Amino acid sequence: MALSPEFMQDLWVRKILSTIGHTLLVYDYFLTLKDEVEYIWNRPWTVVKVMFLINRYGNLIGQTSIRLEEAGLLSHGSQMFCNRFTFFTSCFMVLSTESIHIIVLMRAWAIWGTRKRVANILIWSYVSYVLVLTGTATYSMTTRHDQFLQLDVTHICIGGTPSYAWLICCGSFVLDTILFVLTMRSLQICSREFQCLYPSDLLHVLVRDAIVFFIFSTLSNALSTAAWTAYAHNPKHFIAKAFATPLLSVAGQRLVLNLRGLKGRAYTTQDLSCEVDRQLEAFAAADSPSRDDMGHPGSGQT
Repeated sequence: MALSPEFMQDLWVRKILSTIGHTLLVYDYFLTLKDEVEYIWNRPWTVVKVMFLINRYGNLIGQTSIRLEEAGLLSHGSQMFCNRFTFFTSCFMVLSTESIHIIVLMRAWAIWGTRKRVANILIWSYVSYVLVLTGTATYSMTTRHDQFLQLDVTHICIGGTPSYAWLICCGSFVLDTILFVLTMRSLQICSREFQCLYPSDLLHVLVRDAIVFFIFSTLSNALSTAAWTAYAHNPKHFIAKAFATPLLSVAGQRLVLNLRGLKGRAYTTQDLSCEVDRQLEAFAAADSPSRDDMGHPGSGQT
């Protein structure tokens, strides 16, 4: 069957954006490889380090697989393969985007300071969100058997998107906004109360990267929502997976590497004394009912 000019144009846009997303991810990988070796591989093993490496190399493998499929090298006209590939890309997108959120959240945890309750709630919210989305993708695969458009001609898995798919971005946007507000609030307090202890370049990098990551996260959600609503049964619906996801991954990985790469400063005896006092106050405030969940004075304290 001959392909219509409109279909060919939409497919061309999809391929271009997919290529841009993959190229950006690979290009940024080589740009930051030296920083990765210095600030990640040469540091002790932690949960953040493991999650960062899984996200970094999992994204490279996943996006390369998507790029090969978009080049028509994997499907070989198989509807079964396309069903499985659609399930794979759905789970990959969820794990890729939310794992980088959890990594950023664990970095923000250190910024917030004393209380773990809020961070624990947000971490488990993201984990629950991932489980719900993965379960939804699994249910959709077992109950829906879409016919992929023009598969015998294009050799590319061009399916559709469920009408409720845009709701996926709502939960992510709410959690991202809460994370951003709490982080900026803590940074504002740190910049006001501990100027003599924390170097200004540290606070500037933290504020800058928090804002950049929130912008990219919001842009990713907006692109995904637009693609899944305006192009639900159009080849361009795939740009949420092949273009928006790499953008978010690059922003999150850059944030982690920038934080790891910050140069430490030499502390004077007075600086160390201030830090010890702050830590003692934090421990004393841990059981204080007059403190909020961020470890700062409540409204009733005078």
